[in-house]
Amino acid sequence: MTLREPRWRRYARAAVNGSGQVADAEPSALSQLPARAKTAALFKLELRAKLAALSQEARAPAASGVHQRPDLRLTPTVVAVWAGAAISIGSSWPVAVGGAGTFFGVGILLGGYLWRRRHEGAETVRTGVAVAVLVAAVCLGTVLVAVGLRHYDREHSPLTQAVVSGQTLGLVMELSSTPRPLARGRGPQQVFFDAVVLQATAHGQLLTGRLEVQVIAGDPWAKLREGAIVSAVGASSRSGTPGKVVAVLRPATAPLQVQMPAGSPVRQMRAAWVNASQGAWASVAPDTAALLPGMVMGDRSAVTPALSESMKTVGLTHLTAVSGANCTLVLASLMLGLRTLHLPRAPTTAAAIAGLAGFVAVVGLDPSVLRAALMGGIGCLAVLGGRPKRVGALLSVSIVVLLILDPWLAIDYAFILSVLATLGLHLVGRRCALWLGVWLPWWLAQALAIPLAAQLFCAPVIVLLAPRLTLFTVPANMAAAPVVALVTTVGTFGMVAGFWWPALAQVCAAISGTGAWWVASVAQGMSALPGASLPWPAGARGAILMAVVNAAVLLALLGLLERHRFVLIANRVRSRLPPGLRFLFGFPCLTVVSAVCAGLWMLAVTGP
Repeated sequence: MTLREPRWRRYARAAVNGSGQVADAEPSALSQLPARAKTAALFKLELRAKLAALSQEARAPAASGVHQRPDLRLTPTVVAVWAGAAISIGSSWPVAVGGAGTFFGVGILLGGYLWRRRHEGAETVRTGVAVAVLVAAVCLGTVLVAVGLRHYDREHSPLTQAVVSGQTLGLVMELSSTPRPLARGRGPQQVFFDAVVLQATAHGQLLTGRLEVQVIAGDPWAKLREGAIVSAVGASSRSGTPGKVVAVLRPATAPLQVQMPAGSPVRQMRAAWVNASQGAWASVAPDTAALLPGMVMGDRSAVTPALSESMKTVGLTHLTAVSGANCTLVLASLMLGLRTLHLPRAPTTAAAIAGLAGFVAVVGLDPSVLRAALMGGIGCLAVLGGRPKRVGALLSVSIVVLLILDPWLAIDYAFILSVLATLGLHLVGRRCALWLGVWLPWWLAQALAIPLAAQLFCAPVIVLLAPRLTLFTVPANMAAAPVVALVTTVGTFGMVAGFWWPALAQVCAAISGTGAWWVASVAQGMSALPGASLPWPAGARGAILMAVVNAAVLLALLGLLERHRFVLIANRVRSRLPPGLRFLFGFPCLTVVSAVCAGLWMLAVTGP
């Protein structure tokens, strides 16, 4: 005799597996209902089944193997290194070197303690804490040494002292970025770009070296390209921010003695792709021709200010620069293609890392690209070693390594946003997909969860850059997500092929340009909608307020859809509080806190 399966289990299985057979689970019970009533009944049953399945997962996450605790063992090291780098870059070299010596001394003492404990055969919780502190101290000391050496070189370099003195100098410099237009004010059009000063002439004395500066110049400089070596006369002033850029230069002349960069394969690939994009789309859709090089290789020099503002309004600016998503797509495509040819794991990993390194060399060493490329390389090594990939550990290692190599990344907004987006996807990305999957199809829930998780973590930093609330960020990213892979993969192939076969690059530009056209259309259409950009408090007040709002959204979703997990977390926190403070979780206290938060909200939004 066959036992009949309970109805809730059949509905739960159909809802979770997405089989689309919910209507067939109980035909006898639903066949007597009218069409509209049948649709409503099916929706209620499916919603109840999904909530039951989500609640069951919340009760037994370990048994189901679905929820894995994030790997946060290196979090103290990341926090220490990041804080040390951000603080030390504003200090002097004796302070940085002295701090490095202190932390190296702490590391030596802890190393001796651990060596003695190991010979005694004692493994305790105190030993684990000592290991964590040892790793953090050594990494922090290393980053302080890097900062101290850079500060020493700046303070004792004659070239640096001459450039920041404010006097008029004759300079020879190399452009490290393509000039981009500044927002037009009342005066003539100006452009800005980054450059490296190679020589400076002051009072008949020739000074040489390498010094990073930012240049603000007139419109004649707009025709230059990255890699060009030019001469100019002008005065500079010390930069007001503690970044890598030491001074801001304003040339008093047009570019003199311009030496265009040599035709290296990398520059020829980039130039061939720009030509292919212009040839395929310049006469049809100029915005697409300007956007396509930005989405493929990060060249945003041709993007018009109007399109750039539209993309900022709806939160699509990250698509105009090469990000971690591009590196992930390139690495995944290479590994999938090579494994399809049945190559062994070691050659596949080596070839994929080499291809990723070539892609990074072509598109440029942006902070997000460096972070994503390093994570991808470490992930390949983890696969080669036969160990499962741990996103949290890979992100922590990549952050520490990049901050040691370039401590000024600690205050780079692009790097901060890239890390926060990856962290958001790692911590709450799958939970957001499960929550949204209660109401939406699974494929749509996954597509919406990616921008939602990234936006929840990045929004507090974004409002520091632009104090406004962009209501259509998630819908715009959701609409643009399906074509990003097309633009990246086909565009990258066309960029490489254009070096040997320009006609094939034209075809690739025509295909991938359809995705860029769609992105531009989404940005322009949604930015024109009412309420696309609303005012928001600026500064730290706006960032804290946005963080509180996003935390409230996550807690509301957790309490609404996973009440059992929410109650468990609340009871666990309450049990760890002293008895005298447990009243904080009572209803009267929560009512008062809610009223105070509402008052602070109104004060923050409507205040001066």
